[in-house]
Amino acid sequence: MANGTRVKIITGVVILLAAAFVLLAFYMIPRIYNLSASVDFTAGDGVYENPLMGYVNWARHPEEAQTGQLVYIDVTWAEWEPREGHFDIKGLEERNHIKRWKDEGKHAVLRFVCDMPGSEKHMDIPQWLYEKTADGIFYDTDYGKGYAPVYDNPEFLEAHGKALAALGSYCSQDTFVSYVQLGSLGHWGEWHTKYEDGVPPMPDAEVCWKYAGQYADSFIHARLLMRRNYVMAVDGGMGLYNDMTGLPGDTLEWLDWQENGGAYETPGRQIPYAPVKAVWNNAPVGGEFTGELPLEQMLGEDLEQTLSLIDRSHMTFIGPRAPEGEMLASDGAAEILKHLGYRYRISHMDIKMDYFRQSFKVELVWKNDGAAPIYFEWPVMMYIYDAEGNRRYWEGVDVDLTQLTPGKTVTTVNDIPFNDLFRKGYTIGIGILDPQTEEPGIELAMNKRYQDGINIIYSYDGNAGTVFGEE
Repeated sequence: MANGTRVKIITGVVILLAAAFVLLAFYMIPRIYNLSASVDFTAGDGVYENPLMGYVNWARHPEEAQTGQLVYIDVTWAEWEPREGHFDIKGLEERNHIKRWKDEGKHAVLRFVCDMPGSEKHMDIPQWLYEKTADGIFYDTDYGKGYAPVYDNPEFLEAHGKALAALGSYCSQDTFVSYVQLGSLGHWGEWHTKYEDGVPPMPDAEVCWKYAGQYADSFIHARLLMRRNYVMAVDGGMGLYNDMTGLPGDTLEWLDWQENGGAYETPGRQIPYAPVKAVWNNAPVGGEFTGELPLEQMLGEDLEQTLSLIDRSHMTFIGPRAPEGEMLASDGAAEILKHLGYRYRISHMDIKMDYFRQSFKVELVWKNDGAAPIYFEWPVMMYIYDAEGNRRYWEGVDVDLTQLTPGKTVTTVNDIPFNDLFRKGYTIGIGILDPQTEEPGIELAMNKRYQDGINIIYSYDGNAGTVFGEE
């Protein structure tokens, strides 16, 4: 055999052995260091005090509102615009402790009201507006006492648009006011009146469309909810709220309107309901517990019935009539919280090292075990820490939580640049950022370690990987 041929053969063998060694190294190193992993996580069964869901308490009452993540603000027109064109922002902020709740990272449910039945004769519209219109009626019914305006008065409607635009402009400076309940028409702003007792009826559908349009034009960031699934609510992509939560007859009727449609009947006119299937997949459902039954009964002997009604409604929040004080600490109140809003978690994770690309691939399977999604686009971040706990890398996770509705799963993949420090150890954390605070603030409903808004889901110490028990 010629020397040249022998050299070529030896060179080829050397190259093949080197290639085999390199391939073996790429195959073995991740396994020697246990850098790759496949992990199943378990669903959590706890109560998670997460943003934009749960019980809602009066913003005006700090002792009650300091618990939970949502506060309730009702604004009467008389409070908001005591003089024509003068909007009392300072009074609104002071009465409702808005600075405090913003500083604490809470969010608000707001309702603008023109007629709030009470125990004494009064008006909830400004005196100057009454003097301009003066075509409503002071009433005294089993609802209480108050003043019911004539809502299709053109002057009233025009002034309402200006007042609402000013309120919307104030609220749209940030995302603190996250839900707005329409509001404005009818007793308590619930879009119905006690016309059978001589109170002016609701306006016709054409006028109702105008009021709904004023809300849609005024509130940029907030999600809108209406008391009933009127056609303008469904066409406008609004959510719904049920202020008779826990009362079987009224709640089942409310659910039937959603299933089959119908109409609200007033003398000589109808306001149609539009059928809407699974409204919670795209728009929020809220409301408060009925005043017809004691909370102790709904959260105690009737708990299973209450839970069934809430589950069928797919509610995200309940209040301001909601448990407080000792009642909030009850088992029934805690159980109901488990049935409200979202419960996001990761069910499975695969970590695969790729030495050719100098990266490791993190594949996550996401689920939502809750009643509804979140309705705002909060970005999801992945954080990688070294063995000393220093954050070395972070990037977004491509998951739209607004689309992760109950029963769906979504798989995401992140390619993390490999740092040689990671052989000594690394930790993976997941954070979901509140655009209002720009800080992470959602706890995943799964086994993990939760600290400073970050869900620590996996840690590698240089020898083996670790997952965490539910805390």
